Amino acid sequence: MPVVRFEPYGVEVDVPEGTTLMTAADQAAEHVVDEFFVGECCEGRLECGNCCLQIVSGMENLSPASQAELDLLKVVSKGPNWRASCVAKVQGNVTVRVLAY
Repeated sequence: MPVVRFEPYGVEVDVPEGTTLMTAADQAAEHVVDEFFVGECCEGRLECGNCCLQIVSGMENLSPASQAELDLLKVVSKGPNWRASCVAKVQGNVTVRVLAY
């Protein structure tokens, strides 16, 4: 099973291939006090950007981004290597950075 690591917490979760990063984050969040996502999430409609995470390594191990996701990322990301966790599916090991709010 792929492993998703969440920095800066060092928390790792094993998830079945095809799991969204958001589902993996929900599992990892059970091990930390901080909230990983701030604000209401749009439940995968690519409208809010609140679930976006920076990919530290393993971008090639995520499902390809759709044009709708790329359009959203142009508006909400703070640099390269970001994905909307609600639609990015894990296909291999990935390390992501959760931003401190």
